[in-house]
Amino acid sequence: MDKNRSQHYNFSFESIPVIFHSQTEHFFKYLERDGLKFLEFWWDHMGVRLDDEHASKFEGMQYEIRAVAEKKSQIVLITLPAPKNNEEAYFLGLVETPKKRFPVRLSNTRVFVLQSVSSSVSPTGTLFGELTPRGRYLPMGSGPQPDFELFDQYIRETVWKKK
Repeated sequence: MDKNRSQHYNFSFESIPVIFHSQTEHFFKYLERDGLKFLEFWWDHMGVRLDDEHASKFEGMQYEIRAVAEKKSQIVLITLPAPKNNEEAYFLGLVETPKKRFPVRLSNTRVFVLQSVSSSVSPTGTLFGELTPRGRYLPMGSGPQPDFELFDQYIRETVWKKK
């Protein structure tokens, strides 16, 4: 956790990605059982560890679980509170694909983010990127306008693009 970053940033770039990558089954179980209360618990957990100047309200948080039947996968799309600072996120997309086993278990989760940036960095004011299981942010280029359906489309094209 970066104590110099906002609650919004730490929730989006650390808390939720780490939980999703490391405890995917439990993540879905608690999200389906408790819904927004589960997300609010982790939002508050990040806020308690920060100074008041970095705190923000939970208002505007929403989520939707979408099945991708033809790929036997599912996507959790999270709408975050409106970003107040550059580098905070508009949306998170958490993707679970079928488990694959070779000699070792391969990762079957991916986390994507639509990040707010200045217009000098991206003409749309957003960057699309991926958060790895180790918490590294990998920018993938300019993102779409902050639109829920466009973000979903970007994720699907990234994960299931034809090679």
